[in-house]
This record gives sequence, C-alpha cells and structure tokens, in this order.
Amino acid sequence: MELKRINKKEPRQAEIQSVSSGPVDRWLALRIPCLGPISLFLSSLLLFLISSVMAGTYAPTDNDRILVLKGARILTSASKNYERGTIIIKSGRISEIGEDLKIPAGAEVIDLSGCIITPGLIDAHSHLGLGPSGGITEDNEMSDPVTPQLRIIDSIHPDGVAPDKNQFQQAVAEGVTTAVIRPGSGNVIGGQSAVLKLRGGTVDNMCILFPADMKMALGRKAAYSQKGQMPMTKMGTAYLVRQAMLEAADYRAALEKYENEKKKNPSTAITPPPRDLKKEAMTLVLDRQIPVHIHVDQADDIMTAVRLAKEFSFAKLSLAHAEESYKVADDLAREKVTVVVGPRMIVYDDDNRLVNLADYLHRHGVEICIMTDADVVQQPFLRSQAAIAVKYGLEPEEALRAITINPARLMGLEKRIGSLEPGKEADLVVWSGDLFDVREEALRVFIDGVEVYQSPRVVSGLNKS
Repeated sequence: MELKRINKKEPRQAEIQSVSSGPVDRWLALRIPCLGPISLFLSSLLLFLISSVMAGTYAPTDNDRILVLKGARILTSASKNYERGTIIIKSGRISEIGEDLKIPAGAEVIDLSGCIITPGLIDAHSHLGLGPSGGITEDNEMSDPVTPQLRIIDSIHPDGVAPDKNQFQQAVAEGVTTAVIRPGSGNVIGGQSAVLKLRGGTVDNMCILFPADMKMALGRKAAYSQKGQMPMTKMGTAYLVRQAMLEAADYRAALEKYENEKKKNPSTAITPPPRDLKKEAMTLVLDRQIPVHIHVDQADDIMTAVRLAKEFSFAKLSLAHAEESYKVADDLAREKVTVVVGPRMIVYDDDNRLVNLADYLHRHGVEICIMTDADVVQQPFLRSQAAIAVKYGLEPEEALRAITINPARLMGLEKRIGSLEPGKEADLVVWSGDLFDVREEALRVFIDGVEVYQSPRVVSGLNKS
C-alpha cells in the first residue's frame, strides 16, 4: 500500500501570523533603489528573507534561540506543578522546567510573575476549517454511507471558511494549539482524521499526524432512510461496519495470495488484484495500524460500538458525544474506552437529575477528553467547554488534563505534546489568570517554542506582572 502514516516532527518554525499580515505587506511594498547588479541582488535577497521569516518558512535563528519563561505558576498536566517556575526552551523544545533554575548565558528572559502557564490546549474532536455548522460543510460525502477512503486533509481550509474566516488565528488567541480534525457523522464510515498544529500556512505544514484514526458513526442515518437506502435502521448501520471489515479482510487475503504466488513463480506474469482505496483504507483498521473513533449518543449504540471493537480487535476505541455514557460507565471503564465529551457537557437522567458527564465518567474510571465539535461550538471556546465541567464539579486539574494530555494520549502523541516536561515540544499558553475563569485571557501563545500570538495587552505593554 502506498498510504503511509504521517507523524511529522518538523518544521518547528511558526507559520501563523498572529496579529495581522500588515508587516509583510509593508515590507514587500518597499521600493529599494537599484544601484547596480549587486545591489539588485542584495535587495531581492533582503525581500526574500523578510517575507520568508514573516511566513515562518525561514527562521535561521530559531534553532539557536534560548527562551526562558520565569516567575509564573506552571500547571504541567504531568506529575508536578510549580508555584513560581521557570521553563527553558531550546530548539523548539522544553529543555528544563522547575524552580530556581540557572539561566543560560545569552537567553531571552521573559518575566511572567502573576501569570499562569499551561500546555497548549488540544481539541480531541473538531471540524475546524470545514464550514459552518448548519451550513454547507466539507466533512460529509453523502453519496455513499461507507467512505473510509476519504481523507479529511483534502477538505480543510487552512484559514477557516466564511462566514467565520480567520478561525485558526482566533482559536490560537484562546490558547488552542492543536486540534484533531475529523470527518462528519453523516455516514456510517466517514473517513480518516488528522491532527493539526494551528501554526498557520498550508494544511501540509500544520499536519503532524495522518491518518490519525478512522471516523465512524452509529445510530439511525436519516439522510439514507429518507432515500429508502441502507442503512434504514441501527441494525443496518452496524452491518455496514461489519461488511466493510470483512471486505477489507478479503482484500488483504487477495494481496497476500498475489505476493505469495509471485515469490513462488517469479518468472510467471501474475496479475495483482485491482487496487481498491476503500478496502485499502479499512485494512488500516483491520491491521490495527490506526484506532477507531465513533460518534454515538444512546446507550444501545454505545454498546454496539464496544461490541464491534471487541469483534474486530480495534487498536483503540474512542467515542464522541456519548450522551448516555453515564448509563454504561462501568462497562466503558472495563473496556478502556475513551469518551470525548461535548459539545453538550451537561445531560439529565431519567429522573431529571443533572449529570455532569465529564465528571461522572472520570469518577467511574473512564478516561475523558473534552471537545468543541467546532463549528458546533466555535473552536476558541474549548476552555469554556471545560469550564462548564468545572462549574458542575470536575476538578480543575482533571479538566485541564481533558484538554491537554488526555487528547495527546488518545492520538498517541503524548511523548511529544500535551504536557510541560523536558524533551517535549514547547506548545504552551501564558494566561492572565485562571483559564477556567472566562474573564481571564491568553496573553501569549507558543507553538514549537515560537511565539505565535500576543494579546493586545502585551503589545501595548500592559502585560500583567
């Protein structure tokens, strides 16, 4: 198979213009007098370097730069927090973190006393850059209920889609540095997800993991039942998943047979099976190369998802929404299923009692993430989603983990992002105060150690200290 999983470690330079693109335009509009061939060459080179640096494609000093953030309260999403800590960043990674660290010679030091630093926020389920919720979107190919061959990276607009353009920059301004972008839930099998760092530029520049998982959705599919087409029932939906898995197994067997015959008879012309992108994509699930993420709501559909995961030995199962997951929380904990809660954070049980989903599941041993389902809840409001869970009882430390290290672990990226520890990529946010107090703001945002956003308070010299 030609499809390979992308797990990018480079580039580390920022590729997002966090305030405006005005400086680029002003620099490129300069008229430099032509004083001869050498001057013309130098002028052209200067414009190239300036435009490249502003675009994030050329930053010769970034790898040599040492940045020190000191004095802030540091919430690491790891084993230890620091009341007045210091973070030393080298080559886009966290070199050291702790208290009373020795400042390296030549380092740029930023005093952040009175502020709070957290890891960059990670949304575990988003449709960012795919169009407005309720409008025309690019995340559901509704011509066929089974479309595993589709790749979400082919639909994402890197600036956002009207009427809400600049979505990526707005998300970064609220501390979101990474998002798992997924196909929609109109189809039974929607396609392959991707993980993007919101540092701007092209989707290729932002993508750090593809394919990230296979997106599926159980329950009734009204769009197809209205056409009189399978699936018209929940049984039909589950059947289509099973059928796709079995067809992938047959396809894999045919490929193995072809390879074996070619080895046995190298001089004989043997025709390989016709390439089938749909079945090829499903073999990634069958061979446990990628996990599965399933949209569900009701308890019966949740248990169907668990049943399918056990039947076909999914590498990992995570559920989106899962509003009735509290009814089967012990089963989910036992099967080690992760639940990505949201956009609805609060539900009511059969006796009309409030259930704080994230807190309930966490207390019953289920690993949780919190999402926006952007553009249902717009991407910048990820921390607001977590704040709702905190309001109704989830411990702030767990709420922070649900939008940092837990999503990183879900996607297999916990060794790179999601917490502030030595060796990890320096994705972090400087907050004016408690991030779950919506009156506070992100003052500075760093991705790969490069500052990609500054609040107007910082720009105007009003940074809290």
